[in-house]
Amino acid sequence: MTTPPPATPDVPQYQLLRDTGNGPTTPDEQAILHAEFGAPDARGVYGAPTTTEETTA
Repeated sequence: MTTPPPATPDVPQYQLLRDTGNGPTTPDEQAILHAEFGAPDARGVYGAPTTTEETTA
C-alpha cells in the first residue's frame, strides 16, 4: 500500500482519488442495511431522514 501524495493548491483532492476496487465489506451488505435502517431512499441512501426539519437558533 502506498501513501497518496498530499493535496496542494495545484492538485485538488478530487484529482487524488483512485479506484481501489473495494466493494461491499460483506456480500449481503444491502440486506443488513435494509434490516437496520429500512428501505433506501430514491438516492440509495439507507437511514436518511424522511422529513425535513427546520431548526431555529
